[in-house]
Amino acid sequence: MLPRGAQIEKVRSEFNSGFLKQYGTMTRLEIDKESKAIHADLNLKGESGIIQVSLKNYRLIQEGGNPVFELGTIEVSREWLDALLKNCVKTSVIPGRMEIKKQLHQIVLKSLL
Repeated sequence: MLPRGAQIEKVRSEFNSGFLKQYGTMTRLEIDKESKAIHADLNLKGESGIIQVSLKNYRLIQEGGNPVFELGTIEVSREWLDALLKNCVKTSVIPGRMEIKKQLHQIVLKSLL
């Protein structure tokens, strides 16, 4: 298994080449296992500056066969984007809980979170 810093960098790289590819890039990703907080800086297309995203009080819980990741509280440095993301979670457009099905993802998440 890779050292923790390399694992976090790999996760950041995967976001940039996948989900974020059409929107911009994640320039920083920090995961604080002790305080259960994730902080990321995003450089999004059309935005003049960095957007900061924080997940606080996330949880990784075991329910049945696969672990479940709960987002916790989302905070975004752009007011409009903060409101949009919170509404998307509230209306389940973005799930507040995600079952982690792939074995490799389970191993990485348990190591990082």
